[in-house]
Amino acid sequence: MNIWVVSGCSNGLGRCWTDSIIRERRDRVIGITRSEGIAHEMVEIYQDRFIPCIADVRDERELAEKLPVLAQEVGTPNRIVTSAGYAQFGTLEDLSTQQLREQFETNVEGTLNVIKPLLSFMRELAEARILVVSSMSGVACWPLLGAYQISKHAIEAIGETLRIELSNTRIQVGIIEPGPYKTGWATTSARREKISDAYDEDALIKRATCGFTVEDPKASLPFFWKMFDTPTMPVRIATSVPFIDLACVQAEEKIKAWRGSFE
Repeated sequence: MNIWVVSGCSNGLGRCWTDSIIRERRDRVIGITRSEGIAHEMVEIYQDRFIPCIADVRDERELAEKLPVLAQEVGTPNRIVTSAGYAQFGTLEDLSTQQLREQFETNVEGTLNVIKPLLSFMRELAEARILVVSSMSGVACWPLLGAYQISKHAIEAIGETLRIELSNTRIQVGIIEPGPYKTGWATTSARREKISDAYDEDALIKRATCGFTVEDPKASLPFFWKMFDTPTMPVRIATSVPFIDLACVQAEEKIKAWRGSFE
C-alpha cells in the first residue's frame, strides 16, 4: 500500500485525485487542508485511509513540524501531489505587489513547503514519486491571468529542477499540466481585481477565453495515473489535446525566433 501526501485535497482536482487514490487503489492519504470542517467530513467518508493535516501550505514552519511527525506515525510517504493553489485574475498593472506576493506564496512557496520536509524520509525508500501540479498556464499565456501564469511557469521550473537535482536518488519527479476542468478554479476559488478604465475589459476577457472544452475532473484521472503507473515517470503530461496543439505551435514560433537571432 502506498502512502500519499496530497495538498489541496479538499476540492477541485486534488479532491478528485484523493478520492480515486482511496476508493480505487485503497491507499492512504495524508491530506493537507486549511479547513478543519472539510477534514472531519473526509475522515467520516474515508475513515482511516484519510489522515488530515490541518495546515496552510504557505506556513513553512508548520509543515516542517507536522509532516515529519505524520511520516513517523503513519509511515513514510512515497507519493506527493502538490494540488494546492488558486488563480488571481487581473491585469499586471492593476494587481498590487501584495496580490502578486500572495499568489506566489501559495502556488510556488506552498509547493516547496510540502515537498522539502519529506525528502530526507523519501531518500530512504526503494521508490518514490513527486507530482507537481502546473497548468496549461505554465506553458502559454493569456491576458488577465498574469499572476497565476507567473506562478505556474515557476512550478514548471520547480519540477524540472527537482527532477535533475534528485536524479541520483530513487525519487522521480513529474509535472502535470491540466487543461480546464469544472473545479471552481475560475469562480468560487478565484480572486479577482477590477480591471481599470485604461483597458478594454471586453476585449481582454474575449482574448482570455481559451475556447477549450471544460471537462469533468474525473477526465483527468487517466493522465494522473499515467504519472504513477508508468515505469519511468514522464517529465510532463498535458491533459488537453487542443492545448497541446496550441503549445506546439507556440514552441515552434519560439524556436524560429531563437534561430532568427543569429541570422
